Amino acid sequence: MRHITALLAATALATACHPAPKAQLPQQESPLLGVKTVKPRSGEQALPRITGELRARREAMLAAELAGRVAWIKADVGDRVKKGEVLVQLDPTSATLQAAQARAAKAMAEANLQAARNELARTEALAKAEAAPAAALERAHTAVAQASAAVAQSQAAVASAEEYVSKTSVRAPFDGTVTMRLKNPGEMVSAMPPAPILALVDLGSVEVRAAVPETVVDLVRPGAELACTLSPSGKPFRAKIRVVGSTVEASNRTVEIRADPTGADLPELRPGSLVEVDIGSEAAGLASLFLPAETIRVEGPDSFVWVVEGEQLRRRPVQIEKSGPGTVRVLSGLGPGVAVVSQAGSGLMEGARVRVAQ
Repeated sequence: MRHITALLAATALATACHPAPKAQLPQQESPLLGVKTVKPRSGEQALPRITGELRARREAMLAAELAGRVAWIKADVGDRVKKGEVLVQLDPTSATLQAAQARAAKAMAEANLQAARNELARTEALAKAEAAPAAALERAHTAVAQASAAVAQSQAAVASAEEYVSKTSVRAPFDGTVTMRLKNPGEMVSAMPPAPILALVDLGSVEVRAAVPETVVDLVRPGAELACTLSPSGKPFRAKIRVVGSTVEASNRTVEIRADPTGADLPELRPGSLVEVDIGSEAAGLASLFLPAETIRVEGPDSFVWVVEGEQLRRRPVQIEKSGPGTVRVLSGLGPGVAVVSQAGSGLMEGARVRVAQ
C-alpha cells in the first residue's frame, strides 16, 4: 500500500513539472465581402441608338415670281426633270404686250437719236461756214445728248419687260424629281405670299440628319462612319459624317449631325424616312470605355474605382468625364475586361477579401 502511494505521488510530481500541451484553436479567416461587378463597355455597347431622318440636301417648293393664271404645267408627280427646264407657264399675254411696247419705244428713241445726229452734222457744217450761230450748234449737241439718254432708257425698259416675260415661266433650279403638285392649269396664283405650285427633290442628294445629345457629340468626328438602319424595313447601310453642328439646340440640348450614305445607291433611301443611328459603333471611331456612374468613388479632387483581382479588392485611380445620364466615359486608368465593383456594402478597403455575387 505504501508502495502504491509513493508511485502515485511520483507520477503527480512528474505531471506537475511537465504539463500537457494545450489544444490549439483553428485561426479564423476574415469574412468575405459580397460585391457585384461590371466590366467597362465599349462605345458600341454603352451609347444609345438615336433616331434620325433622311432628308434631301437639295429640295425646293417652286412658285411663280408673278401673280397670274396658270397656262400649263409640264411636270407631274414622279417626273424627273433637268435643270433649267420650264415646268410651269403662266399666261404671258400681258407681259408680252408690255415687252412689245417697250421695244417700240426703243425703236422710236433710236430714230430720234439718228435725227438728232443728222441735225448736229448740218449745224456743224453751217457753223464752219459761219452761217449758223453758236447757240444753234449748242442746241444741236444738247439734242443728241438727250436722244442718247432716251435710247439708254428705252433699252433698260426693254430689258425689264423681257425679264418680266421670263418670270412667267417657272424653271427647275436643279436636276430632280417632282414630288408634289399643288396647282392645275387655269388656277390663279399669287406672288405675295408666293403660292407653291410644285415640289422638287434631288433624290441623289439624300443625307442622314440626326440630333446627338450634347454630352456625347464630342465623341463623333467628321469623316467617321456610322452604322444606320432604315426604319421600319430594317435595311442596314453606312453613312459618313460630313458635318457636326456648331450650336446646341436649346430646347432638347442636342447637336445636329449630317452624314452621307456610302456604298451602292439604295432605292429604299427616300427623303422623309426614319433611320436608327448607332453613334457608338466602332465605325464611328469611339475607342473609349464607359462605366455606370455609380461605380465611381470620389475622394477630394480624385476619382477612383474598386476592382477585383483574384479575391482581393484593389483601388484604381481613373480619369473620367460625364457622357450621359448615369454613364461616364473613362479617359484613363482602366482597360477592357476589368471587373469593377458596382454595388457593395460598407467596409471596402485595399486588399479586402471579396466574393463576387452572381
